[in-house]
Amino acid sequence: MSPNASFRPGLPTLLTLSAGMFMAVLDTNIVNLALPAMQRSLSASLSELTWIVDAYALSLAGLMLSAGWLADRLGARRVLAWSLGLFALTSLLCGLAPDARVLIIARLLQGLSAALFIPSSLGLLRHAFSDPARRARAVGLYGGLSATAAAAGPVLGGLLLGPLGWRGAFLVNVPIALAALLSIPFTVPGQPPAPKRGADLPGQLAGMLTLALICYALIEGPHLAHIWMLPALCAAALLSALAFWRLERANPQAMMPPALFGHPAFAAANWVGLVIGVAYFGSLLLLSLYLQQGLKLDALHAGLSMLPLAGCLVAGNLLAGRLLPKLGARRQIRDGLLLAAAGYLSLVWASQYALAWQLLAMLPLALGTALAIAPMTATVLETAPPHLSSTASAVLGAVRQTGALVGTAGAALVIARSADLRHALDIGLSIAALASLSGAWAASWVPKMREQSLPALAVSEH
Repeated sequence: MSPNASFRPGLPTLLTLSAGMFMAVLDTNIVNLALPAMQRSLSASLSELTWIVDAYALSLAGLMLSAGWLADRLGARRVLAWSLGLFALTSLLCGLAPDARVLIIARLLQGLSAALFIPSSLGLLRHAFSDPARRARAVGLYGGLSATAAAAGPVLGGLLLGPLGWRGAFLVNVPIALAALLSIPFTVPGQPPAPKRGADLPGQLAGMLTLALICYALIEGPHLAHIWMLPALCAAALLSALAFWRLERANPQAMMPPALFGHPAFAAANWVGLVIGVAYFGSLLLLSLYLQQGLKLDALHAGLSMLPLAGCLVAGNLLAGRLLPKLGARRQIRDGLLLAAAGYLSLVWASQYALAWQLLAMLPLALGTALAIAPMTATVLETAPPHLSSTASAVLGAVRQTGALVGTAGAALVIARSADLRHALDIGLSIAALASLSGAWAASWVPKMREQSLPALAVSEH
């Protein structure tokens, strides 16, 4: 695949670069909807169901940083092509899994392939759309296409789960991934490789160990045989996290360059990504189980019930790209997350009443979350130096997936400790509101930005 820089990037380029994120979001929505069917078909426990969701998030978050290094070193377009082919294969393996344990292993591999294409696609987007104004609109459309997957996920999931069962949640990815792979030579311009950096194996191992310990403590904590084991796991996770940070600070070729976080806007945008992941994905798991097991809806009607939430995600992402040059990143992130927090609290109130009130309460939380995503992503892309664009995108992706990992595992912990799903839903939504408020506060660290771009942080290439 030789670079093809003779064309002006447009919608075909954006569609190809968005395909990976589209599948990742579609997969998340359909898999959450399919959990009750998996539980019946595979005789899976609550812990196994949580691992089916979090095994994907664990490898995705843990390996995305190395994927950013790989994209910078080998070329983002080449890595994108490899990862799309691997995602098609691993999705097929998930769809053919005979039991829960095999499915969990296949989900780990699927997360690995997704870890490769997300930073590659964002790095290529920055390269293809070099003009800041066009890039801001492209980021908004990129988010809008991802949100379209969120909107299609519940309904498509309900339709697929009927004839294909839960396996359709994974098999739907295969044709999308292959179509995107075949379109790369014709739609995506090549990107010059970044300056060479060595692999950060110690940091990779410490980061994966930290995430694995956090995930295990949250999912298996309620079922541990001895009471002292949970505090021990938490202490081990904290020590591992400290070791990871010290290793990164001491390594001039760190996969997560600590100097990036020296820019307050970069650090704030990543905190926003973390809390959005915790709030949204934890709530999504609780809502999926509550609608089907609490209110006894089938998969199709549960999917239709979540359509207002998904529709507002689409509208908000499409609107976000247009509003960003006018409002600036700081104001849009702050106002969006304040609206999201109000939506989560409204849903706590509405859960006491008819389903129609609950559907109405989903609208502000989805709209507010969507409005914050485009300025968050744009802030990360604009503050990072060009030669680390894929790495910076990978950091944001890893942080967001860590939020999803913690949110999902935390939701399972809340369910295990609650009297019923309704009580668990109220607790989870309240936590999501607090997380969103912390993100709105963090937005104060993002400089006011209108049509001009943020200054890139100077980071050593060595």
